[in-house]
Amino acid sequence: MTAALTAGLLAVPAAATAAPAPSRLSGDFDGDGYRDVAVAAPAATVGGKKGAGQVVVTYGTGQGLASTARRAVISQNSPKVPGAAEKNDEFGEQIAVADLNGDGYSDLAVSAPAEKVGRKDDAGALVIVWGSRKGLSGATTVKNPQLLSGSCFGIGLAAADFTGDGKPDLAVAAQSDTGRNAYRIRLVRGPFTKQGRTDKVTTHRAPLERPDLTAGHVNGDKKADLIVTGLQTGKDALGAAVFYKGTASGLAKGAKMRAGTTAAVGDRYGYGYGYGYGDIVLGNPDEPDAEPSGSKGGEISVIYGTKSGPSKTRRKTLTQSSAGVPGASETGDGFGSAVAIGDFDGDRRADLAVGVPGKTYDKDPYLYGAGAVVYLRGSASGLTTAGATAVHQDSAGVPGTPRDSNAFGEALLASDVNGDGRADLTIASPQANADEGAIWHLPGARGSLPYSTTASTGFGPGQLGLSKKHSASGAMLAG
Repeated sequence: MTAALTAGLLAVPAAATAAPAPSRLSGDFDGDGYRDVAVAAPAATVGGKKGAGQVVVTYGTGQGLASTARRAVISQNSPKVPGAAEKNDEFGEQIAVADLNGDGYSDLAVSAPAEKVGRKDDAGALVIVWGSRKGLSGATTVKNPQLLSGSCFGIGLAAADFTGDGKPDLAVAAQSDTGRNAYRIRLVRGPFTKQGRTDKVTTHRAPLERPDLTAGHVNGDKKADLIVTGLQTGKDALGAAVFYKGTASGLAKGAKMRAGTTAAVGDRYGYGYGYGYGDIVLGNPDEPDAEPSGSKGGEISVIYGTKSGPSKTRRKTLTQSSAGVPGASETGDGFGSAVAIGDFDGDRRADLAVGVPGKTYDKDPYLYGAGAVVYLRGSASGLTTAGATAVHQDSAGVPGTPRDSNAFGEALLASDVNGDGRADLTIASPQANADEGAIWHLPGARGSLPYSTTASTGFGPGQLGLSKKHSASGAMLAG
């Protein structure tokens, strides 16, 4: 049985003291003005049930993630969370953040795509864990609109206001009954209530397999857009990416884009410049024998946003062999396995962090798949390789010791946790330490190194309150 969600997390103020208004910051579950970090461990053992899955939320402070003492560990055995922890449910396979009921506190959507519902094996389940002044507490099930065996409702998940009505929605990927590997995206429109009510649900075909969903504002209007990445239908290991425009009535399928299995969206001009168009970064870590359009060791593509959506002509493709990018492209590097956009150095230009979890280091002995993260800086003309930096566990201030197969950089989250105006980078590897998993938190900083060498921290699953053995902690990050 996991710990209660809120017990002992916050002192209750005196009755005469008015509660402060929530910050309304995205990713701030307790409304205290600091963004929090959610870490998924979908393979965690709960109550003796292997693969049941857990999620831990570490609450942010002015010192970032200096400590994990204030946290909430959530599973289907937690108080007021629907269901029960069962073997291989994979609770936490997907997580997403938004203020789904409009009360000013961010909420956490968590999927368990392998959940058995009634007699339907692998039908999938999705719950919303509610934010409040005391942190995350209680949860509500989001109804699966097509309850089928093998539908895996929640295999992909994104939260944003896709319709522009001021109420965040949930885009949920699932498998359909129309044939093998036929996937659909269910747009569940907000608002959401604790009684389980939502607005209407619309269905959109996903023309690829194993879809992953990323939300962001690309064309400058008030409606979020959706980037769907995955694999080309019927072609093993070939990456694919499709743009869906947000509209008042739902999602409108747009253009296919360059191959990619990971994505991030951000304004290349940073914050406050008013250009309003978000650029799409696609990561394509595949090898050339699996992806003819790819390159050895992986690549990323920057597709510039316009009023009509992704530009058809303006884009930039980079590999580790590109001029100015640290390292060299080598088979198995996985450059682009994760991508995250944020202003890490505080110059009001959006920067990019790229995960290279398969990176091997020529040391004695060799460190196979120890992993790295490459920082690429933003400039007035967009992303540049000038001043690019590679970071790994041997870098200044990064906790821990590099090991074979640590896969440092497999998951990334850019979010200003400590409230200093610079994005901080949370790095995760579910493979680290024989699949126990681990996370590292590198606060943003000015200078040649866009992270603090003195305030960076690292945590294993035990320090996060998660089960240790084969928990895959850090399989996904949100905040």
